[in-house]
Amino acid sequence: MPSNAIVYTKSNKLEFLPIVSAPLSEHEIRVRTIATSISAGVERFLLTGKSITRKELKFPVVPGSECIGEVIEVGSAVTSVELGEYVYAWKSEKWEEVQSVFGCQAESVIAKEGDFLPLCRTPEETDLLIGLLADALSAVHKLDLARTERILILGLGALGLTIAEVLHYYNFTAVDACEMFIQRGDLAKARDIALDLSDFTADYNNGYDVIIECTGRLLLLESALRLLKPQGKFLLAGNYDVMKTDYRLLQDKEPHLIFSAVTRYDEKLTAKTLLETNAIDVARFLTHRFPIVQYEVGYDVALNRPDCIKTSLLW
Repeated sequence: MPSNAIVYTKSNKLEFLPIVSAPLSEHEIRVRTIATSISAGVERFLLTGKSITRKELKFPVVPGSECIGEVIEVGSAVTSVELGEYVYAWKSEKWEEVQSVFGCQAESVIAKEGDFLPLCRTPEETDLLIGLLADALSAVHKLDLARTERILILGLGALGLTIAEVLHYYNFTAVDACEMFIQRGDLAKARDIALDLSDFTADYNNGYDVIIECTGRLLLLESALRLLKPQGKFLLAGNYDVMKTDYRLLQDKEPHLIFSAVTRYDEKLTAKTLLETNAIDVARFLTHRFPIVQYEVGYDVALNRPDCIKTSLLW
């Protein structure tokens, strides 16, 4: 079945093209897309030809790590949703002749059970934030907040801002941040916010139990090391292609490295509930929206505007 989609045809080149999906299997559904989002951190990597998964990245590529839409076809073994119901989906890998890296930026997608979440109601644009909030929950769940006194967040993009919201939800308020764009700092639930790590004076040295890295720049760990307590924790929550730090600069502090790259299905369920009940205020992070015919403008804003936190494309 053909479907128009955003396709990265080569490095730093995106087009809107018809592509073909494979036949539907018994454990899959077909979804008519209502809206998708642009996850800037992921797409910056993919557009330059870098893979954030174990797959070797080969163009052409269908991007997009989340969508909301209406179920228009249901495999014979699927019981969780019916025709006409709505879902949030985060992976579609059934494309022919193009590689999928999450693959949700298309007018219709196929998702298998386990890769979509029934909404059980009419969707709202803020449902695009389910995955973002779930990722933030997953990161925070990897910490022992009861034994943590102070946290520093590096980077207040969508994930860093949302992690700060989750920490606030858990009544943890001893949170500082470093973010080069002042517009983003204004949105954060954080106490002390610096534009650069050098702005943290010596009074902050050895002050943080946990430093959460959300920028995707691992070399920041070296600069931030003086701020970490001995045997403190670095939580890596960004997107990375290779691990590259100077061990000699880190070894004296003996930091613990915690990786946050896997988000469980139940965390997505929790995120859905928290959004529905407005328990965590992340709707303001959906800052820009464009009709799909303006996808090029949408990508330019998402990847290059410091005031843009999260962008939606309306299909």
